[in-house]
Amino acid sequence: FKFHEEPVICLFGTDEKVTNEGLNSISDWQNKLKSYTNNTKAWSMTTSINPLDVSKCTTEIHFLKKPTDPLVLSVKYQGITYFQEDRAVIEVYTTQYYDDTAIKYVKDQSGKARPVPFEYEDVPIQLLGKVTRHELGHAFGLQHQQSDSIMITGAALATITDKDCKGLVAKYGENWN
Repeated sequence: FKFHEEPVICLFGTDEKVTNEGLNSISDWQNKLKSYTNNTKAWSMTTSINPLDVSKCTTEIHFLKKPTDPLVLSVKYQGITYFQEDRAVIEVYTTQYYDDTAIKYVKDQSGKARPVPFEYEDVPIQLLGKVTRHELGHAFGLQHQQSDSIMITGAALATITDKDCKGLVAKYGENWN
């Protein structure tokens, strides 16, 4: 999968804080690539939140509580990227569905905390941002790395590095085409 023009990234979610973190993740990629290449006119990306028409989306980011695919649910990923013929589809999971000790609690009328069956605590927003940036790296064509990269696996709060930008410049040149 490779972009041949400016990506159109569509975000889908109901939590404004989460979709804003998605926008921040896209902006972070843009800023890092522009800085790395010293080209402020390159690496543009168009974004849209919850569009009704997805025909122009070249990447979709869906923020879901947990996977709907039983296979993904069983391996306990925090996010995953699928590729279709004309687009990348990213799922980022917003709850700690993979941790049986992260059951969500709410206070009842007496003020006592009660567990909510089959609901889990939210993933910290910083981790959601890392996962979104990581999955965008996959959509852009990057593979997992062992260190010094947003493409490191696990819960480490990695950032987009020069190594990541170098990988995209090697794939695309100085811009998306």
